[in-house]
Amino acid sequence: MTMVTVKKYLVSLVDKELITSEYVPTFQCADSRKFFTLPNEIFLLSLPPSAFMVYAYLLLIEDRRTHTCHPSYNTIAAETGMTKNTVIKNISVLLDAGLITMEHSNYFDKCGMKWKGNNLYTILPAQIAVDQFHQRQLHQLELDAERRRVRKRQERFARDRPYATSRP
Repeated sequence: MTMVTVKKYLVSLVDKELITSEYVPTFQCADSRKFFTLPNEIFLLSLPPSAFMVYAYLLLIEDRRTHTCHPSYNTIAAETGMTKNTVIKNISVLLDAGLITMEHSNYFDKCGMKWKGNNLYTILPAQIAVDQFHQRQLHQLELDAERRRVRKRQERFARDRPYATSRP
C-alpha cells in the first residue's frame, strides 16, 4: 500500500467521522537510503524475535555495495532497545544461523596505542543460511532415525535373549 493510498483512506475515515484528525499521523518523506527489505527466507529460520530485530538493524545500516557495517554493541543496544548482553547473545545466534560473519578490528590512536575497534559485520545471502538450516535439520533427522533403529535393535536383542541381560 502506498503512502498516497494510506492518506486517502485516512481522509475518508476523518470525513466519515470515524476518527478525529488529531489521531491521524503526519507522514514525512522517507530517506531512500534508509529503505531495506527483509528476505522472505528469514522467516523460515525460527529466529528469536530479538535476533530478528538485531538482524533487521544490521540490514538497515549496512553499506549496500559491500554488505558490511560496523556498529558497536552499545549502538545496536541503544537503537534496538536491548541490553548490551542481549545484543551480544543475538549476534551469536545470527553467526550460528549463517546470516552474518564478524571480524574483530583494532586501531591505533595518535599516541600509537592499540585499541579494540568495533566489529565488522558482513551480511550474507539469506539463501545460504536457509540451506545450512535445512542441512542441519536433515542431519538431525538422520541422527534421530539411526537412534530409533539402534533402540529397536536393542529391544529385539533383549526380547530374544532375556538371559543375556539378567546375568551378572
